[in-house]
Amino acid sequence: IKQAKSKILDLAIHGKLVPQDPNDEPPIELLKRINPDFTPCDNGHYTFDVPNGWNWCKLNDLCSFLSRGKSPKYSEDDKTYPVFAQKCNLKEGGISLEQARFLDPSTINKWDSKYKLQTGDVLVNSTGTGTVGRTRLFDESYLGKYPFVVPDSHVSVVRTYEEINSEYVFAYMSSQLIQQYIEDNLAGSTNQKELYIGVLENLYFPFPPINEQQRIVQKIEELFSVLDNIQNALEV
Repeated sequence: IKQAKSKILDLAIHGKLVPQDPNDEPPIELLKRINPDFTPCDNGHYTFDVPNGWNWCKLNDLCSFLSRGKSPKYSEDDKTYPVFAQKCNLKEGGISLEQARFLDPSTINKWDSKYKLQTGDVLVNSTGTGTVGRTRLFDESYLGKYPFVVPDSHVSVVRTYEEINSEYVFAYMSSQLIQQYIEDNLAGSTNQKELYIGVLENLYFPFPPINEQQRIVQKIEELFSVLDNIQNALEV
């Protein structure tokens, strides 16, 4: 089932999971609305061909905020403002704030509002052998009773412009191809691997039309649901 999910993501990022529609708006039009100075990357920059109508760009072209978090000052007593750490990106999938530590309330004004995590943020663990590269998709429902959560310096936040489907970005970054790219571009020693933000900024990204992004995400959800049901049946 794990291999099947990996294959689904691989097909998705190569434009082979759903058919292309020639009536879709060319993605370069969206990219130029976001940034009038946008210049598309040449297909030769990357290792596979994309369908006609897709554009290569860099991840940084898609983001309103792309940054690692900051080093917080913690409070041992006040449990109001959680800090998102690597362990919040669960190994088995999903996100949990159950083991989060908490900000010293006197330091809140040092955190710009852009650091408060939002629905659609792609969160990438950026330090530590065995966890670096782990990628999850944030939703504000994970906050529960908490007013907000901010990331520590070991987690990178990939926040796309509203016009872009963040679930498609998450699917791309979760694919085996990009997980291997991250692994191949880590810095640091064996025991303390680092994913520098520049590696993410310069990640080449195959960008389909927005309508196709939505079709891809819908098909992934549909197929993953079938596989999850099989998994659950096998575990009974």
